Amino acid sequence: MKIFLIGMPGSGKTTIARNLAKKLGYTYIDLDGMIEKEALLFIEDIFERYGEKKFRVLETEALRSLPSNQNIVVACGGGIVTKPENKDLMDGLKFYLDTDVDIIKARLETDYQRPLLKEKTLEQLYDERYFHYQAFSDVVISNNYDIETTLKVILNYLDHEVTL
Repeated sequence: MKIFLIGMPGSGKTTIARNLAKKLGYTYIDLDGMIEKEALLFIEDIFERYGEKKFRVLETEALRSLPSNQNIVVACGGGIVTKPENKDLMDGLKFYLDTDVDIIKARLETDYQRPLLKEKTLEQLYDERYFHYQAFSDVVISNNYDIETTLKVILNYLDHEVTL
């Protein structure tokens, strides 16, 4: 099974994906990390040198290159939903980690500056992407709580799906 986590920058995708993969015994994949490794550049450098359009092309290529016959949990970049074709490439269960903007702001205070947040506010980005996240996702999960609570909700959902 493939599990994809989508959501805003700072919504907890990486943390939840890493922990979920560990609990399930799946392979954890950070899509942005794949892109950086392939491009030999940090995400910020790709944006700075080549722009968002080129980054989105690399992001789609990374999705295409995911292993097809492996149990994986993928932490996607926040903008994965900006290209509708990406949804078709995400052949698995897609969880949208819906997180309040105020919580995201608090989390991002100690994190690196995200490239798009240099041009737009978090609220603008949220407004632009909210309905895309909804359209892409199979399941919406609140990630306003601690890691363990979010993991329990996802694991309960997966257990319910398996038993149906």
